[in-house]
Amino acid sequence: MAYIKTHFFSTALCFGTDIEVFIPTPDADELLLGKSRDYFTPGVKYQVLYLLHGAYGDYSDWPHLTSIERYAQDHKLAVVMPSASNSFYQNMHYGSDYLRYITEELPVFCEHTFPISDKREDTFVAGLSMGGYGALKAALTRPEKYSCAASLSGAIDLEAVIGGLSSLPSSPFVYENLFGNKEITGSDADLFELIRRLKSEGCELPKIYQTVGTEDFIYQANLSAKEKLEKLGVDLTYEEYPGIHNWVFWDAHIQDVMNWLPLKNAPVEEN
Repeated sequence: MAYIKTHFFSTALCFGTDIEVFIPTPDADELLLGKSRDYFTPGVKYQVLYLLHGAYGDYSDWPHLTSIERYAQDHKLAVVMPSASNSFYQNMHYGSDYLRYITEELPVFCEHTFPISDKREDTFVAGLSMGGYGALKAALTRPEKYSCAASLSGAIDLEAVIGGLSSLPSSPFVYENLFGNKEITGSDADLFELIRRLKSEGCELPKIYQTVGTEDFIYQANLSAKEKLEKLGVDLTYEEYPGIHNWVFWDAHIQDVMNWLPLKNAPVEEN
């Protein structure tokens, strides 16, 4: 697995930012046992997972706190991990355009820089907590770009989650900076409203995977989100397991996400 840290200037954010990228490459096991390495040849394109962090996090969380590099190598999957501060992946009312960065600028940069596919069927997005919301927000904002979106312990029902933040000891979110004075319900920040709009326009929706720990503080909000998603008729796979809001849970269940994704375990043939 090639591990690449890249710093570049983002025109959407108006400052330099970092990403970490994994690209499958031949490993020692394949060399020692004479396994096929046909996936690593000139001109190949890999399926790609854009993997989003949660609140208080950054691009380095997933590679440092899970075995995502090993899982990606096993599946021959490229993984891109960006930073989005505590933006909730919004084009902030007071702040930078993180949604535009994640869904427009970042894919174009990565597709031009790394050997990854630009096809919808090969492009996926997933995240944890705030990033779980961000993954669905990205996929529902650009349904022509992402075929699948996955949320791990995600803040999908944003209205319920924001309302519950007042009971927590501290919060990294400033509501007015994120959303201005707008209510979430019925706005562009409301994932369920985005689904209604897409369905009314006849758009093809991304498939959605949702998982959460039964002892997680965000569990009830995930049940609420599950019910709303099912009523809207989305293609939803829901799974819950014992666990709390921590990296033990996310390391275990990002593997379930990869098993759920329509992975080819091989590079994509160029047209």
